[in-house]
Amino acid sequence: MIVYVDYNDVCRAPLAAAIHARVYGEPAYSAGVYADEGAAVCDAVRPQLLDGHRSRRLSQAMLEKADAVWCVTAAIARHLAEEHPAHAGKIHAMEDIPDPSGMGKQAYEQCADAIRRQLEERR
Repeated sequence: MIVYVDYNDVCRAPLAAAIHARVYGEPAYSAGVYADEGAAVCDAVRPQLLDGHRSRRLSQAMLEKADAVWCVTAAIARHLAEEHPAHAGKIHAMEDIPDPSGMGKQAYEQCADAIRRQLEERR
């Protein structure tokens, strides 16, 4: 199981999980370190990729089940590795993905492109 992690699970992480599914043809999941359970995805991205997604808080059970945990920033990866040292070996950082929140549709498209590029390079 692959899990993508952001702070709130309403933009970058769910985008990464959706793009991962398209690039690799396998499911991926998303979660947020501080997510409000059940929060809706930001309107700018919901129709294209994430219709119906609701945020989830990263849990110990998710960490235990995960084969790999990919964080959208190095800071999140460091935080998780410090908080969960037993799982540090499977926690990885993507190249930092800028948060497009509140910056308009073009910023969200650039965010999705940056995620897609990184996932295709990792292939």
